Amino acid sequence: MRHIRPLLVAGTLVLAVGIGTTVALTTRQAPTATAAAPASPTAPTPSDPTTSPTPTTPKTPDTPDRGDGAKAVATARAFLARELGMTNMVAGPFRTTGARAGEVGFRHKYGEGRRLLPQTGPYAVVVRLQRLPAGWWVLGVDGRSIKITSPTRLQRISSPLAVRGTAPDVYEGTLYFKVTQDRPGRDLLLGQGFVDGSASTQPGDLGTLRFRQPTSTAPGWVIFYDAANDGSNGIVQATMVRVQFAAATPAPRILEVSTSPRLRTLEGGFWLELPPGAGTVVFSVKATNAQRVRFTLTPTGTETGPYAKLLGEDRNPADGFSLVWRYPSDGLSAHLGIEAIGPGGTTDRQFGIAH
Repeated sequence: MRHIRPLLVAGTLVLAVGIGTTVALTTRQAPTATAAAPASPTAPTPSDPTTSPTPTTPKTPDTPDRGDGAKAVATARAFLARELGMTNMVAGPFRTTGARAGEVGFRHKYGEGRRLLPQTGPYAVVVRLQRLPAGWWVLGVDGRSIKITSPTRLQRISSPLAVRGTAPDVYEGTLYFKVTQDRPGRDLLLGQGFVDGSASTQPGDLGTLRFRQPTSTAPGWVIFYDAANDGSNGIVQATMVRVQFAAATPAPRILEVSTSPRLRTLEGGFWLELPPGAGTVVFSVKATNAQRVRFTLTPTGTETGPYAKLLGEDRNPADGFSLVWRYPSDGLSAHLGIEAIGPGGTTDRQFGIAH
C-alpha cells in the first residue's frame, strides 16, 4: 500500500488537470464579442426540445399513489375501531383490487396477556374499500373463516332472516351476530344473538336471525363475529355484510265492528246483549292491512283459555270480513275475540257477550 498510494494521488492530479483543461477550452470557444440578444416575445415552439416542457403522464383517479393507499389503510383502521372495537390491529399493505377498489388485511397485535403476536399467517379480517370523490368508503369486512353467502351485499332484508354460509372455526361452534342501522353517532342496534356456526342441522344453513323493524330507510350492517374466550368480550374475527331493509309493513287495524241485527250495548259498549232465545247475528269487521280475521268465543272466568272455541275465520278481504253466528237458546256469558292478521302482524279486539 505504501507504493500504490502515491500513484493514486498522482493519477488524481492528472485527472484534475485534464478536467480543468476541458473547462478552459470550452470557455475559450464561447463567443465573447457579441452582446446577449434580448428575449424573444414569441413563445417557444413545442418542437424545440430545449424549451418545451417535459411531457408527464397525468395521474388519474384510477391509479392510487402511496399516499392514497395510506388514506385507505387509515379509513379501514378507523372503521374497525368504531364498528367492532378492534383497536390493537396491525395493518398489512394496501392492495389494489380494481380501478377504484382495494383491500387491507389486519392481524391482532397482542394475544393473551398482552403477548406480542407474530405477524404471519392469514389476516384476522380483510377490509374491502371503494374510492369515492370524497374519500375511501368501506364496502365490507371478511373474517378469516366466516364465509357468508346469504345475505349478500345490499340485499333488502326483513325479520326473520335466514342465513347461509360456513363458520367452522368459531369458538364452540357459536357464531354471534348483530344487526345495526346507520344513524348519526352510534348506530342503532336492531337485534343480536347467536346462531349455529357449525351448521350441524343442515350444511350451509347457519340459522335464522330475528330483529326489530327499523324506523327509517337508512341502510345498515349484519355483523357475524367470533367472540374471544378470555372474558374480554373482544372480537377474534368478523364478517360484515352491508344491507338494506325492506319497507315496514303496517300492522293490521280494526276500524269498526258492527252487528246485524244491532245488539244492545252495556257498560259503555264492551258488553253486547243477545236477544232472548236462539237466533242469528252477523258480525261485520272493517279492517286495514289484514288478510284474514278470526272469531273466537271464550267463557268468562279465570284460566278459561283452553276452553276457547273458534266460531269462524274469514279469509276474503275483498268485501270486508264477517261472521254469521247462530247462537243457542241457552244463556251464556263469554268473551268474543276478533283477531285481524296480516303481513305486518296481528291486532285484536274483545267484546263481552251476554245472553
